[in-house]
Amino acid sequence: IISVMVNLTSYNTLRVAAYAREFREIREIGEIREIETNEPYMFLGEGANVLFKNDFPGTVIKINLLGKKVISQDDDEVIIEVAAGENWHNLVMWTVENNWSGLENMALIPGTVGAAVVGNIACYGQNQEDVFLNAQVTNLKSQKGEQYNISDCQFKYRESIFKTKPELLVTSVQYKLSKKPLANTTYHSRFESLNITNPTPLNIANAVIELRQKKLPSIDKVGTAGSFFKNPIVSREKYSEISAQVKELQWYPTDKLQYPKDAPLPDLVKIPAARLLDELGWKSKVIGRVSTYERQALAIINLGGATGQEIFDYAEKMREDIKKNFEIELEYEVRII
Repeated sequence: IISVMVNLTSYNTLRVAAYAREFREIREIGEIREIETNEPYMFLGEGANVLFKNDFPGTVIKINLLGKKVISQDDDEVIIEVAAGENWHNLVMWTVENNWSGLENMALIPGTVGAAVVGNIACYGQNQEDVFLNAQVTNLKSQKGEQYNISDCQFKYRESIFKTKPELLVTSVQYKLSKKPLANTTYHSRFESLNITNPTPLNIANAVIELRQKKLPSIDKVGTAGSFFKNPIVSREKYSEISAQVKELQWYPTDKLQYPKDAPLPDLVKIPAARLLDELGWKSKVIGRVSTYERQALAIINLGGATGQEIFDYAEKMREDIKKNFEIELEYEVRII
């Protein structure tokens, strides 16, 4: 399906009005051969991690490849294959309803399976890359299908090779999940209200859903892209300095931050950007038609009719405030177009 001058408002969760010169939907692998690579193009899943600051002067390609199946299984493990256009949360719920463990902490993350690989998502101590087996990838330049194993993907914190090589299109992914509970509730213990007494994959997923619904805005109700910034990585010395200013500032270990994984890590910790923004009064702060969520300063909200430029300007003010007060450069998690 090919259309011209398409309004992308309904194709991005920030609900920003922007136009693509051409819009194409891919529902079959064979349609990938028709993509013109000599002009600007970009892939789009559910638009849950993108800000259109401007119109797009080329082709926006929406990936609607669907399907999921069991490849193999034994008493301990199951290998599944999932098409890139499948909804991520629906995938998680399918796995936990089958009592398979490995994805349950990543319930309710918006977006598609392909986008989850590209952005190497993680939540509450679980990482997409921990259960990743391989991906089927089409190279648009060579028009060849290739299998990318975990080392090929160069996963690191919210990054992968697919972000740096836009000609690589993930078409399907294989995950290896456990039939035995691998409950990781280290993060959940901080939230007494969850009270997970029987940590089955389904119970953990439901607890995560409850927690995310309390903390984050619903993309069905407001224009948002979830967490707008990555959590900053700082030295332990810098953390000590900031924690003297910001009470109850938590820190997290810095695994999964770089590629190759065997490279030595300096003495670094990850700290929550949301807590720093809270300290500076950004929660619920309104500037024009843009705000942050009342319960989470990391989630920028389109109050209605805001342009991509307005949202970008708002985000830049947040970055400037963090830089001024803590000498930290916040990095965008959302892709700016």
